[in-house]
Amino acid sequence: MIPRCHPAVVLALLCSCLAIAPAAQAADAFQDTTWVSTFDEEFINWASAHVQDFVFPSNPEVYSEVLLFITIACPDSPGDCDPWDRLGHLSIIHEDPPGTDTYYEIARFITPYDITGPPHMPQTCTWVLDVTDYKFLLTGTVTLSLYIESWIGGDEGWLMTTDFAFVHGVTELQPYMVVNLWHDNWMEYGNPNDPIEDYLQPVWVDIPADAAAAKVRAVVTGHGQGNTFNCAEFCARQHTVVVGGEDTMHILWRNDCALNECSPQYGTWQYGRAGWCPGDKVDPWDNEITHLLTPGEPLLFDYNVQDYFNECGPHNPDCIDGETCPDCDYNYTGHTIPIYSMSTQLILYRSDLTGAPAGGTAQIPRGLRLGQNYPNPFNPVTTFYYELNEPGDVRLRIYSAGGRMLLEVERSHSTTGTYWYQWNGRDAHGQVVPTGVYFYEVESGGARQAKKMILLQ
Repeated sequence: MIPRCHPAVVLALLCSCLAIAPAAQAADAFQDTTWVSTFDEEFINWASAHVQDFVFPSNPEVYSEVLLFITIACPDSPGDCDPWDRLGHLSIIHEDPPGTDTYYEIARFITPYDITGPPHMPQTCTWVLDVTDYKFLLTGTVTLSLYIESWIGGDEGWLMTTDFAFVHGVTELQPYMVVNLWHDNWMEYGNPNDPIEDYLQPVWVDIPADAAAAKVRAVVTGHGQGNTFNCAEFCARQHTVVVGGEDTMHILWRNDCALNECSPQYGTWQYGRAGWCPGDKVDPWDNEITHLLTPGEPLLFDYNVQDYFNECGPHNPDCIDGETCPDCDYNYTGHTIPIYSMSTQLILYRSDLTGAPAGGTAQIPRGLRLGQNYPNPFNPVTTFYYELNEPGDVRLRIYSAGGRMLLEVERSHSTTGTYWYQWNGRDAHGQVVPTGVYFYEVESGGARQAKKMILLQ
């Protein structure tokens, strides 16, 4: 079901199928994925949501995976990119309960600094996100809301394209319910007159009797600078999810912004930040809580953020300009209000007819999952992702079609989640490799997965 067909996306998928299947089987392989094109180079340059209805498949249970491709590009002259990093997100608007619109955020990203100019600038960037947990909401006629917190106006802004890939397959567990626990895009941090705890009150949720597994997903980004410890964007802080009295802690920080595949950019995009990397998607913090479920019984959820007092704000009567802080008032340039933007959800699963029985005994599958590179074929760079359900060390390898290892990269991840790697078509010595079929492999915790890709020089 494809309302509009993007030739580049379809070509990439078709060539990927040809790389892994004989020509006679290419058509069958192509049918294993259903593409739904939604926003198509939507021009956004003001902080207002773009809302539109789209038609999705009517049988989500036959898909094992749903991937979302978000492409960000710049308007042609006389327009250009919005040169600043902005918060963006894609949400499903669902009537829940009937007659009431409920927003379910399914993807969050930070726009890059300017990416146009010399030939080495990327000009356009694509992120791939796993949105399988929302497939039961992506059925029939679906209302999507695309938003970027931009006030640039005029001819500057962003061209946004979103495409969904529904991959056929069978899974033991089916997501069937999402509960918004805490959802707020503007929570000031460090102001005792407006404490963040007021926004993060404990929540009781009645767990359905047929729930077989569950996880809590938190997507949090910090913004604001020039405050005590340069919070909230440039300070690492402990965040804690509390479920049924059990604490799980997480340091909200990313030190890999400089490895961003949407690079290079103008500006300070390389610096580590609190979940906010310019030009990158925002990775969720997932917590598997199946062992805490008692189906049919209520469960208490809470969220805590490390204590903090911002001395550099008008709420502090003891602040003295030039002494306590360079500036005791916000100037909205180098000194902005420290805030957190948060979307936290409870995602519930039930067993399908062939899966484990309901009652909390099933577990969300663990291990390693490797995604197909995109674009494929590619020139000069391509990106693939891998998912870890357990922290650990990872080895990435690129092989020639004859099995010779061309490149090996070691990584260490302290948290679960989805990670990305961009290959530039060069070996370990920096030499450009020729046109041909190549294999990429990911190894972690004794598990290995590999896939094919095609380089066209």
